[in-house]
Amino acid sequence: MAHAKTLPTAAETMRRARLPVLHRYDVPVVALDPAHEGLRVAHLSDLHVGSLTSHQFIRSAVEMAQAEQPDLVVMTGDFVCYSPKFVPLLGSLVRGFEVPTVCVLGNHDYWTDGHGVTAELVREQYTVLRNQHTRIYLRGAPLTIVGIDDAVTRQNDIARAFRGVHPHDSRIILTHVPSLIEPISERGGGLALAGHTHGGHVQIPGLTDLVFRKLGQHFVKGFYRVRDSLLYVNSGVGSSSVPIRAGAPAELAIFTLHTAPSVDEQVR
Repeated sequence: MAHAKTLPTAAETMRRARLPVLHRYDVPVVALDPAHEGLRVAHLSDLHVGSLTSHQFIRSAVEMAQAEQPDLVVMTGDFVCYSPKFVPLLGSLVRGFEVPTVCVLGNHDYWTDGHGVTAELVREQYTVLRNQHTRIYLRGAPLTIVGIDDAVTRQNDIARAFRGVHPHDSRIILTHVPSLIEPISERGGGLALAGHTHGGHVQIPGLTDLVFRKLGQHFVKGFYRVRDSLLYVNSGVGSSSVPIRAGAPAELAIFTLHTAPSVDEQVR
């Protein structure tokens, strides 16, 4: 017997509007260790702790990620924007992850206070990679996370970040700027995660992507396959210019990793 669908109340609708969109994806990763089959990764980006984005909204995104009980959390830059006075708030807003949490910085972090942002994240026992990689064991198998520093402020050094990487480890690559996927993909397969674009922020079909391409940004939102690498560009949580989004809502992404026998496997 069919059951009538219960419509959300006005209060529930308003509450959902005050939360980022939660996207869950099953993701095939070339060369993933079988031990990491089903590994769950939470991806946050572009929190932009500042004056334009509600601090409660940012905290809600973090709490949503915690509620998903991921095995790993990654954050891809632009934690703050415009004023160093917001840096001390960062730690309290991202606090509470009890699983390995790995970060890279973005252009707004460097424009504001890169050392201060790093210090806040490290104080929470989170790892900040600046053209470095870390090797952690999850489910008994090594996972290499490569962190490439911000390209907008010319901090990036891909060769240094990959130096000494174990070629047979499962691999996740973090970069704030998605356009680095081309040189990243030349260094083997893996899942690459980025932010920076805000998904176009205001998506006008045909126009937004054209504008981004003219600015040299060919990877704006969602998934892209480049050689054996799979890139995901996160639309981010906060705003740095205008507080209005259209067609690119604030988001939290949760990835469940699966072994991909070939590059032809598709995201589900």
